[in-house]
Amino acid sequence: MSEQRFVPGRSTPRNVLLINHNPRGVGTFYRCWHLARNLARIGLTISLLTVSPNRRVLPLSESKEDVRLVETPNLLTNMYALGGGYGAIGIPYRISYALRHRFDLVHAFDHKPNVLLPAMFAHNMKNTPLVADWSDWWGKTGDGSGLQEGKARLVVKLETATEEYIHRRADRVTTISTGLRQRAISLGIPSEKTCWIPSGAPDDLILPRDRTQCRQELGIPSSTFLLGHVGFGIEDLSMSVPALLMLGRKRRNVRLGIIGPSGPEGSLGDAEFRRAVVRFGRVPFHKLAPYLGACDAFILPLKDSVVNRTRWPNKFGDYIAAGRPVLTSPIGDVAQFVESADCGIVWRSSSDLVAAVERLMDTPREASEMGRRARSLAEGDLSWATLAKRFMDVYRDTFASNN
Repeated sequence: MSEQRFVPGRSTPRNVLLINHNPRGVGTFYRCWHLARNLARIGLTISLLTVSPNRRVLPLSESKEDVRLVETPNLLTNMYALGGGYGAIGIPYRISYALRHRFDLVHAFDHKPNVLLPAMFAHNMKNTPLVADWSDWWGKTGDGSGLQEGKARLVVKLETATEEYIHRRADRVTTISTGLRQRAISLGIPSEKTCWIPSGAPDDLILPRDRTQCRQELGIPSSTFLLGHVGFGIEDLSMSVPALLMLGRKRRNVRLGIIGPSGPEGSLGDAEFRRAVVRFGRVPFHKLAPYLGACDAFILPLKDSVVNRTRWPNKFGDYIAAGRPVLTSPIGDVAQFVESADCGIVWRSSSDLVAAVERLMDTPREASEMGRRARSLAEGDLSWATLAKRFMDVYRDTFASNN
């Protein structure tokens, strides 16, 4: 069945610019990209600015899935002390792009200079309605967990000031988590101008795969019970080490499959733990499906911190799209979805995690049902097609109130 397309009217935007600070294929790019292609499916004309992973001076523009995808130059986009989101050539190009083209609305994702400056130029000089998305907590947190909080004091002050500035100035604010919505409200932004919309599942791109076939492709023994983990956050993943060590002594066939850059050998802990790890390395998104399909379940460990309490891991959407149970710690909004949809198990301690894995191993029918419910969630409330309509409602309200 084809996606129902809306008919633009006088109170609805048609041409929308999304601005992302990441290199293409990294981090929040996927929140932007999956949203962009689903907005295009329902009739919007979408342009998405992201950073080129390999072009330093010249931009690259292409049409993909009816989205105008523009990679802006990456020269000096990563400043030594300040991190990413800069660019000696990229920022002027983005400002020019935002001013040269006519857009009905701009959606800025986070606050980095290569997002903030073109968004504010379009907002101030062309009166373009501005929606600001809040996807991560970058500046001062109180517990030191801010994404840039380990840098110099002036950097932390800059990050805090700019991430608060763009959201205060925006006509509407979308947030990836309930925690960031509360932070926006605490800054004096009216609650009716904020909207929590989590990231979704790419259920059209990642489908449940036959486990046996996937393992044959990847050379994984059929007797292995494989816990998958996409990405590599050593602090968070370290939470699972005690449980995996205990499991390894009781259940010799349990393995942790890390799909992503796993760092140097020593970063994975002691030798006993490393023996239980399968390192797949970095896998491009378009090749991810068989790696996910080879897993029996997925693990999502998050330490209790301000950043994690206000985070929505994009990998959760990939997990549920693959149709496997998710074993998550109780931090952030994801745990509530796992519990309400009964598509996995929330664990609070190492012993809980051991019990959760053994439960899935001993009751394969129950595990299969959890996976089925995970896929239902991916096709329903957390489908990007569903979430795009919620973003569309925000765009309509913002556009109507400015015209």
